[in-house]
Amino acid sequence: MRMQDFLADRLIKARGWTSSLIADIDESKWFDMPAPGVGHIAWQLGHLAVSQIALIHNRCLDKPIEACIDPALRDTFGRGSTPHADAGRYPSIPEIKTLFDKTQEEVLETARNMSDADLDAAAGSDPHPMFATKAGALSMAAMHETFHAGQIAMARRIWGKAPLR
Repeated sequence: MRMQDFLADRLIKARGWTSSLIADIDESKWFDMPAPGVGHIAWQLGHLAVSQIALIHNRCLDKPIEACIDPALRDTFGRGSTPHADAGRYPSIPEIKTLFDKTQEEVLETARNMSDADLDAAAGSDPHPMFATKAGALSMAAMHETFHAGQIAMARRIWGKAPLR
């Protein structure tokens, strides 16, 4: 299997897991904080999308972060942002879903179209503690999503939902 296909498969599997975890969570709960300091569903999905944009557009496509992410989205969902229960501080649920889905499509297209040399190249000029190459950035996007899927799974349990596995 080509590395590009392997990385795309990891991203698809991670997204499938996240999607299964949110499938039966009513949108009326998307801004409920499951516990103090734990991001709600809307923040989790927005954060995953913004993180993918940073990891892929900035780290793999060498675009400056300022050109990749709307500053309002970066402030709302980016690294270091704090989830808030006030839905008025966020884009609408349809906007968050669109961002979440559209970003995944772009990331998959990018992964599948990178050459072996691209994948082996350094991932941006700002070192990251978890990876050094563009292949590593793509891998990190999948790993990051599974980390947040775990938080969503915890929220499900707090809300009395059965585990999926």
